[in-house]
Amino acid sequence: MTRTAESVRTFIALPLPENWSNALADVIAQMQRRVPAGVRWVDPLGTHLTLKFLGATDIKKIEPILSGLIPAATATKSLELSLAQLGTFPNLRNPRVIWAGVDGSLGGLQELQQGVEQLATDLGWAQDSRPFRPHLTLGRMRDRATAAQRVAVTVAISNVVMPVVPMWKPNLVRLYRSELTPQGPIYTSLGDVALPGNC
Repeated sequence: MTRTAESVRTFIALPLPENWSNALADVIAQMQRRVPAGVRWVDPLGTHLTLKFLGATDIKKIEPILSGLIPAATATKSLELSLAQLGTFPNLRNPRVIWAGVDGSLGGLQELQQGVEQLATDLGWAQDSRPFRPHLTLGRMRDRATAAQRVAVTVAISNVVMPVVPMWKPNLVRLYRSELTPQGPIYTSLGDVALPGNC
């Protein structure tokens, strides 16, 4: 889909609970001490578990998206997720995106994501050819990052102490609007749909 005057940039995700956001803030602080340059770190308060990035979205499709999320959410079994280890895309030898993994009810999470993917396809979005790899983005390497800074990221990941946080039971799916600014993206909710199995 192409951007029009009546479109907004959107994605569908699970918003994180405060204790998980605080845990990720601690992880980012540990990483920053070891890698002081070369990475654009995210604001942990805006971190979320993305199910589908939609991009430019006609505002007329916001209501159909929210309505379509209801059956996908209703079919989702109860989810329990735990915070897992750090990793990078595409791999540790060439880090571009730094992330924290999630573990737990990955089968149920996969089914929810497939329901979201099918909804997007039904509404005109292209099917994502990449497999779903649930993760929480912490930072992105800058274009001018040096080889030494990339190595520092890999070394830092192996030395980070992951905080212990309770299992997370997501209770809603959110349609987000993303506004890109020089200070970083601003995320606002366009609507929530409850996950009945976790309410």
